[in-house]
Amino acid sequence: MTPHFSRHLVGFLVAAVAVLVFEELVTATAVTLATRRPFLVVLRSLWLTRLVVAVVEISTAGVVTVVAGLDKRALVALPAVMLVLHLGLTYRLRLREERRAWEHLAALSDALSARDLDVVLHTAAGGAVDLFGARSADIEITGGQRLVRASQQDGVARVVYDGPAGEAPELGEVRTAVRHEIGGDPNGMHGVVRLHLSGPRDVLSVRERATLRAFAATLSSSLDIAHAYGLLAFKARRHETAATHDEDTGMPNRAGVLNHISKMAVGPCHAVVIRLENYHFLADAAGGDRALALLNTLAGRLRRLSAGTTSVAGRVGDVTFALIMWDIEADVAYQLACSAVAALRREVRIDEGRVMVRASAGMASGVPGPELLDAAERVLWRAMRQGQDRLVSYQPGPVRQWSLARELSRARTSISFEPVVDLVSGRIAMVQSVPRWLYSRHDMLTADEYVYQLIGDPDSLENLAEKVVARSLSAAATWREALPDTALVVPVPSGALTPAFADAIRDLLRDHAVAGSSLVLALGQPLDGDARGVAERIRQFGVRLLLDNYGSGQVGIESLNAATWTYLRLHPAYALDAGWRPARSVIRAAVDLAIDLDLAVIAPGITTEEERRELAGLGCVLGSGPLLGGEMFPSQFHGHAQTWQPTALHTGAQVIRLHRAGRTSPARRG
Repeated sequence: MTPHFSRHLVGFLVAAVAVLVFEELVTATAVTLATRRPFLVVLRSLWLTRLVVAVVEISTAGVVTVVAGLDKRALVALPAVMLVLHLGLTYRLRLREERRAWEHLAALSDALSARDLDVVLHTAAGGAVDLFGARSADIEITGGQRLVRASQQDGVARVVYDGPAGEAPELGEVRTAVRHEIGGDPNGMHGVVRLHLSGPRDVLSVRERATLRAFAATLSSSLDIAHAYGLLAFKARRHETAATHDEDTGMPNRAGVLNHISKMAVGPCHAVVIRLENYHFLADAAGGDRALALLNTLAGRLRRLSAGTTSVAGRVGDVTFALIMWDIEADVAYQLACSAVAALRREVRIDEGRVMVRASAGMASGVPGPELLDAAERVLWRAMRQGQDRLVSYQPGPVRQWSLARELSRARTSISFEPVVDLVSGRIAMVQSVPRWLYSRHDMLTADEYVYQLIGDPDSLENLAEKVVARSLSAAATWREALPDTALVVPVPSGALTPAFADAIRDLLRDHAVAGSSLVLALGQPLDGDARGVAERIRQFGVRLLLDNYGSGQVGIESLNAATWTYLRLHPAYALDAGWRPARSVIRAAVDLAIDLDLAVIAPGITTEEERRELAGLGCVLGSGPLLGGEMFPSQFHGHAQTWQPTALHTGAQVIRLHRAGRTSPARRG
């Protein structure tokens, strides 16, 4: 290599490097000014490709220089060579850019598979800025209720706003060039993607528009999935909260209270159960909304009293609260309990009025757990039944188990009477006894199957039924003089039909000097094998049997064969004034069966003369209800029996049976 050639080669390389540096500086500066991207970011972009292009350009310039030095005619082919080189590089750059864009879209699609809506929106906004080279990007959903905006900051896409679309800050020298809707499913989430471009470019290329459509479809699916997971998570949290908290007051419910004390309570524990005795009456008088406001006010007072770390309050029943305390002395706990009940008894202002709640409490001490809460409830109920008007009734020792049968046997029994009238003649044919127990200051329990079903001991049922029959026979003495030959109907549970009960009926008839035909036992529950035998034995005393509540879920056609019945009484649900369409069909069917079995049908709940006339026409023999006297105390019934003036129907007593093809017969009367 000659010195002359070496100098030319060094000069050529220096000039090539100078041109390359100048070209890169000018190009990077122009791109920076056009796109407002950082200079270093632009300089680093596609550096490898630009380096390859520069090497090719230098090599081409060197080859051209050498060829031109050998033969200047070779310069004729230079444009063609440069064109081929340009097309090749352009194609390679396009392929590389498209591959980069689709790889970026694939990576962004994977990132959008998150289940959290916030993550999906933030990822989509930042990804759109990077994917399309936009100045900023907006993701707006739910009709403008939420907008997430990401912008380029120091070459990195960052979320700069997340909130309502109407409060989003204005953009500077950036105009919205591209807008694309998202959410094609009517049941999915809807929104829009906005790409804010800057500089001379205000449209997307064909490839970028295709990429935007794919991005919008992926984003729509991701939003729907995230929204669905959000709803599931919300419902799961609601169910979790509902499992341990009361919906009306937000306080822990029974399960929540027990769960709290199982985790937090240490040492001796004191449970206070508080009952709002007259809350139901206030709710009926004031209305549901005002009653709920009252309940929340009382709950707030109790919550403030239990704000410490050694106590918890909750709503453990419909009108029952609980206050659990631990790690304190029993006397201190009792004083706090009295303060809590006194706070609940203070008047509450609701709207323009003021009301007071009668609150009482029972307190028990012992090991934390559900047994302690049950013990406090038993102390409360015993105090209420005894009529005690204390703030808190406290039993420090063990609390005896509660028994409904024992409580009812000790409760006072109230007897009312209701006349059962012959629908045609209007005379009083029987008298229905309506026994009730005075269970507490505010609770009267009717002696029916809804109470008897809670007592599984036959001996207890027998004792209660015997007491009801005895009290009914004693109270009937008040009107026997006015209605000497009228039968008394007494409801008893079928579970009470034991041999001992049959003996008790015989003794009661003898002690009250009442003929067996003057007593009718109403049974509203199915009879088992032993009860059937007892029922037949009772019939031997002259006592008649009444199948009660016919047509209910428990008493149907199969019950007709359980005993030798004399009367069949329809369930009150089939009263004509209730407006239930199947009532007349059930009544006709009952009358048909009664005629076949030689029974008299009794229709309860008669309120008008039209109903009485229609029921008599349908075949009912007897009836009761407000029209025919209704329920009365014994002293009232005595006066009613003396002044009752029967009013006969003017229609005939013949009832034609409609449900027997090919045969008819009149229904009996009496």
